Amino acid sequence: MSAAGVVRLSRSATSVVAKAASGFHLLRIDGYSQAKTVLPGEKISSTGFTVGSESWRMDYYPNGRDAAARSNHASVYIQLTDDRTRRPVQARYKFSLLDHAGNTAYELPAETGSFTGMEELEHLIRDDFLVVRCDVGLTEMTCSRLAADEIDNWEDDDEGGEAEEGYFGAPTYYPPHPGRGRRRRQPDDTEYVKWCLAQRPGEPRIRQGR
Repeated sequence: MSAAGVVRLSRSATSVVAKAASGFHLLRIDGYSQAKTVLPGEKISSTGFTVGSESWRMDYYPNGRDAAARSNHASVYIQLTDDRTRRPVQARYKFSLLDHAGNTAYELPAETGSFTGMEELEHLIRDDFLVVRCDVGLTEMTCSRLAADEIDNWEDDDEGGEAEEGYFGAPTYYPPHPGRGRRRRQPDDTEYVKWCLAQRPGEPRIRQGR
């Protein structure tokens, strides 16, 4: 094989899928009249819950988060609990109080953690229990290899040689050759791009050239 017949070709493609993930968690506090006697800065925490691929926790502060002074507002926060999460996570969240029927009795503006004044809050409490609902939404990205094509010492069929088998994540093409049946060859760049564009996330890969 002459040096002129040697072609080094490297092609690859990545698929990134953006999907919305959402969910909610309820924090029910029974014996609220006792819970509100905790000191400022002390919290009542929910168990962990999962929205998307992240783990979360609700922290409710009956007398505010500031331990230095008694607040006239209760506060609630949402926290990431997975120590393995090293990157920033941007989430949309909303807190609301529910009545006994599960309906929204009071709703905070989106991404706000300070409830109404203490006296107004207690007018919403019945039978000494409080239910706080937290709705969470975020966008998750899934990245995967769509196709790869790294071929060494590949000789084009037009030169009359056999196409050496390289690595190709997409199916190998088998186009017809008049008078000599089907022969194995790799797709050219145009075919490669068209194959990548024809793929659909979550569906079986399309086989071509059959």
